[in-house]
Amino acid sequence: MRLIEEGTIHLDDPVQKYIPWFTLKDKQAASQITIKHLLTQTSGISTYSGLSISDKESKEDAIKKNVEGLSNVRLTATLGEKHQYSNANFLILGALIEEVTNQTYSEYMEKQVFLPLGMKHAAADHSSAYKKGYLSGYQSWFGFPRKSTVTYDNGGAPYGYITASATDMVQFIRLFSQQNSNDFLSKQTMNLYTAPHVQTRENRYYGLGVRISNPNSKEEMIWHSGSTPDSHAEVFFIPESGFGGVILTNKNHILEEEELIYLKQGIINILNGEEPVDVPKYIPTVQLIMTGILCLFFLMSIYLLIKVKKGKVRKRSVWRFFGIILLVLSIAIIPLLIYSTGSPWHSIKVFAADIALLTTIMAILLALNGLVSIYISLKK
Repeated sequence: MRLIEEGTIHLDDPVQKYIPWFTLKDKQAASQITIKHLLTQTSGISTYSGLSISDKESKEDAIKKNVEGLSNVRLTATLGEKHQYSNANFLILGALIEEVTNQTYSEYMEKQVFLPLGMKHAAADHSSAYKKGYLSGYQSWFGFPRKSTVTYDNGGAPYGYITASATDMVQFIRLFSQQNSNDFLSKQTMNLYTAPHVQTRENRYYGLGVRISNPNSKEEMIWHSGSTPDSHAEVFFIPESGFGGVILTNKNHILEEEELIYLKQGIINILNGEEPVDVPKYIPTVQLIMTGILCLFFLMSIYLLIKVKKGKVRKRSVWRFFGIILLVLSIAIIPLLIYSTGSPWHSIKVFAADIALLTTIMAILLALNGLVSIYISLKK
């Protein structure tokens, strides 16, 4: 928005005007993607494609390399057809910023965003983040915190690895209230930034990088949320009251993020003089069910080993069929999880590490039980 306001780039310009090396599998479509398509998440690039290049713990020059890695990506929707949140869209914008300013994304953010807004502890690269006090968070295992095995991703700064303190985020919220005395963005540009450009669901819209609920009403809220494998953030501003808030956590799991929606609503209720809502206690139901299934598979293994020791068995064809079914399930279980969640296996491993481990053990037990069952069917 800073670059748009100063006229360096234009909202409806094709991305290739500024980064001609950018391309996708469909070269024609890639040439037509505009800055607005990226900002509104309507480029046609899928959530899955964005996750496939995310959270890689990459180091130097990672933003450009990640964008170059999109060259074989296929669009899953026509341009402007529908809103699909994808990290790839903001990675491309990060590369565009680097190209037009001849600076790294981190340098530009420091000079043109963090310093003017008074965000003294904010950073957009690995070394600066740790120097300014950033600490790795915790991944959640069955609801319990475990020190994160995932480090800062330099290639992820444009879509979610900017670090900031609570006081920094207060300064960012002041931007929405137009309380900044240094005129960071004009009122016209701010209105463009926070206008509801694309409807995402009932009473919910997407602006140029922000979400808007109930626009043009007393309940209007400008907000956004985001996650890394070991942190989660919620930021919101309510124009009617002028109140805003931010929630920063240093522990995350994809199944636990819903709790923060209740926490945010509770804060808003308090600001409005209403009763806070109860935040439901997280129960790792999925993990407990999976553990129960694993116990059954383990008992099955013991049973099958006993059958092996007993010698001859009847109905060999049934045992063979049963073994083949188990082998097929062992091969299919991880692809089925990937398909049902719409997330690459890498993303599942870092955002739901306990579920990924349980799924892996399940696949191994299914394969072993399948092989033993086939062995029983062949034993003379």
